[in-house]
Amino acid sequence: MSIVNYGMRLVDLTEQLSQRSFFVAVQRGLSLALPLIMVGALALLVRFPPFVWLQSFLTDIFGPHLNVMCDNLIAGTFGIASLVALFGFSTVLTDQYIQEHDHRRANPTITAMVVISCFFIIVAPNDDTTLRSALSLSEGLLVALLVAATGGSLFLKLAQLKFLQLPLKASGHDPLVGDVFAIMPAGMLTIFLFAAVKAVFYAIGSDNIAASFDGMLSSLFAGANDNIGFAIGYVFLTQVLWFFGIHGPNLLNSVQDSILIPATNANIDAVVNGAEPLFTFSSQFFDFFVRMGGSGGTLSLILVLLFVSKFTNIRRFALIALFPALCNVNEPLLFGIPLVLNPIYAIPFILTPIVQTVIGYTAIVFDWMPHTSYNTMWTTPALISGYVSTGSFSGVIVQLISLMVGAAIYLPFVKLSERVALQRSKQVLRSLLDKAESQENSQPKHQYINLRGEEGRIAIALANDLEMALEENSDEIYLEYQPQINILNKQVFGAEALLRWNHQQYGRIAPPITVALAEDAGLIDEIGLKILEVACRQRASWYGYVPDDFVISVNVSPKQLLKPDFDRKVLEILMKTGLSPKLLELEITESTALLPEVHAIGALTKLHGLGVKIALDDFGMGHTSLHYLRVLPFDTVKIDKSLTHYSQDNINDHIVKSIVDLGQTLNFKLIIEGIETEEQLDRFCSIGCDQYQGYLFSKPLSVAQFVPFLSKMMPTLSQAFSVGDRAVPELRNGISALETQYHDARSVQDITKVAV
Repeated sequence: MSIVNYGMRLVDLTEQLSQRSFFVAVQRGLSLALPLIMVGALALLVRFPPFVWLQSFLTDIFGPHLNVMCDNLIAGTFGIASLVALFGFSTVLTDQYIQEHDHRRANPTITAMVVISCFFIIVAPNDDTTLRSALSLSEGLLVALLVAATGGSLFLKLAQLKFLQLPLKASGHDPLVGDVFAIMPAGMLTIFLFAAVKAVFYAIGSDNIAASFDGMLSSLFAGANDNIGFAIGYVFLTQVLWFFGIHGPNLLNSVQDSILIPATNANIDAVVNGAEPLFTFSSQFFDFFVRMGGSGGTLSLILVLLFVSKFTNIRRFALIALFPALCNVNEPLLFGIPLVLNPIYAIPFILTPIVQTVIGYTAIVFDWMPHTSYNTMWTTPALISGYVSTGSFSGVIVQLISLMVGAAIYLPFVKLSERVALQRSKQVLRSLLDKAESQENSQPKHQYINLRGEEGRIAIALANDLEMALEENSDEIYLEYQPQINILNKQVFGAEALLRWNHQQYGRIAPPITVALAEDAGLIDEIGLKILEVACRQRASWYGYVPDDFVISVNVSPKQLLKPDFDRKVLEILMKTGLSPKLLELEITESTALLPEVHAIGALTKLHGLGVKIALDDFGMGHTSLHYLRVLPFDTVKIDKSLTHYSQDNINDHIVKSIVDLGQTLNFKLIIEGIETEEQLDRFCSIGCDQYQGYLFSKPLSVAQFVPFLSKMMPTLSQAFSVGDRAVPELRNGISALETQYHDARSVQDITKVAV
C-alpha cells in the first residue's frame, strides 16, 4: 500500500472516529469544564510565576495570603474538573442518544445523576487524599470518562427496555416526575451493577485503581539510563497518558523523582563547581525543549491556529490560550479544542514531542547547544527559558527550530480538523434547512435555538454571528435581485430582493435558515427593515437605468407585520431613500395571510392606499382561504414553484388555470415562480400565463450584474433612459410632497389620507 493511500485511509478513519457519539461527547463534555480550567490556569501562573523577582514582587504586595488564595482557586477548579467533565460528558451523550434513537424518556440530568453515583462508587476512597486525586483534572479524568461512557451507555440502553419501565401515566404529575419514575428501575440497576464491579476490585485487592496503574507504569523505567531510547519511551508514554486525559509526568512521578530531577541537580552542581554537566536528559530538558507550551509541544499548535486557521473563533481561542501556553500551562488548549481523546490530533500530539526530543538531543550531542544546567522555573516562557536554562543563545535557536518543526507536524492535522468540522456543520445546516423548509408555511415555527444537541448549538452560534454581523453592518449580509420577466413584451418589469448571508466560516447560509434564526433571536424586525431600506435605496439608484415602472419586491415576515409601527417604518424608509411608493411591492407568504390580526390587515391596507403594492407569495400551498384574496389588497399573486412540476392527470396545471381565471376576475397580476425549463414555460404559456420568475431566465444577480443583464435582455431599454431621466425630478417632487404631509400628520390615520 502506498504512503498516499495509507494517508487517505487514515484520514477517513479519523473522520469516522471523530463523528462517533463517544468522541463527540468527550470533546463537548471537556469543553464544559473550560471556565474552571481557565481560572485554574491563571491561578497556577500566579502561584508559580516564571521569574523569582516577580514572585518576590507579588509576595511583597499581597503577602502570603496570595498563595493561599491561589491554592484554593486551583483546588476549586483543577481539583474538581474531572467531576465537571463527567457531568458534561453524560449530558452530551444523552443528547446524542436522543437524536440517534428518538428516546423520549431519556433525560440528560437524570443520566448525569446516575453516572455521578456510579463514579463515586468506583472511586469510593479510604481517605481524603484518594478522593481529591479522583476528582482532580490531572489524575481522575480518565476514570471519570470511562465511568461516564460505560455507565451512561448502560443506563440509556436499560432505560429503553420495556420491562424495566414503570407504567406511570403522566396525568396528574409533572412530566419530569413521570420520566424519573419510568426509568428509575434502569437507574437503580445501573448503580447496583457498578457496586458489584467495585466489589470485584476489592476482592482482587485492587481498590485503588490509579495507584496500581501508577506502580505498573513506573516499573517500566526501573534502571533506565541517560540515553535516547529512555527519553523517547518516556515522552511517548507521557503523551499517550495525556491523550487519555491523565497527567503523564504526575502519574510517572517516580521517574521524575528518581531520574530526571537528580539529573537536573547534578548538572547544576557541575556548572557551579566548574565541571562539565553529565546528563543530557533532565527535568529541565523536557520542560523547555520538549514541552514548549505544555505537553504535546502545543505552542507549535497555537502558532498554526493563529496564522493558518480559517475559523475566527478558533483563532480567538488560540490567542487566549497563548498567554498561559507561553508559560507551559496548556490545560485551556487540551480541554478547549480539545486535544484529549481527539482522534484527529492523536498523531501530532504524540509525534511532535518525540521529534522535538530528537532535535534537542542532537543539538547537545553535536555541541550545538550546552546542557540544561541552570536553575530555571518551569513556567519560564519559551525562548527566554532556552537562554536561561543553557546559558547560551544557541538554546533559543534550538527552541525556534523545534517550534517550526512542531508547527509543520501540526499543520496538516489542523486542516483536517477544520475539514471535518465543516463537513459536520454542513450536515447540521442541511438538517436545519429541512426543518425550515418543512415549517416554512406553518405556524408556529420551530425555535431552532432551543433544539437539542448539535443542531441547537449551531443554531445559537449562527444566531449570535447574525446579530454581530448586523451590529457591525458587515458585508456578510447583502441582497441579490432576481428578475421578473414578461414574455409578451420581452421586458423585465421588476425584481425580487433576496436576502443572502455569506458566513465567513460556513459560506452561504440558506435564506430559510437565516430568516428562522432571525425570528428566533428577535432580529427579524431589524434585519427586515435593513433589507427594505437597502432594496429601496438600490431601486432609487437605478432611476434612468430601468423602466420607470420597474418595481422592487421585498419579502415581509409575519412578525414584522405584527409590529404596531410597521406601516410608519415603511413610509419612513421610502422618504429616506427617495423611492416612490408605487415602485415598492411587499411580499407576504400565504401562511402570513392566515394571521387573524386586524392591525396587520389595516397596515397593509393603509400602505396599499398610498401606492405600495402587495403581493401574496407561495400561493397554492393549501393554507389560504379565497376569502383573504377578497379581504386583503393584493396586486400580485405568485404561484408556488411546487405547482410548476408535473402531476398526475395534470392536476397542477388545472389548479394554475383556475388561479389565472380567478386573477382576471379579481384583477390581480399572476407570476409563476420556479421556472427552470423550456418545457415548464411552454406549459404555462399555453394556460395563459405571461409573467415569470426563475432560473430559466436568470439566477439571482448581484447589484453589479443586474443592469448589464437588463441591457442584454431588453435591447429597447435605451429608449427608457431618456424617459427615466425626465421622470426622476417628478418622482422626487412627489416624494417631497409626501414627506411634507407626513411630518404635518398627527397620526398614522392622517397619513393614509395623503394622495400619491
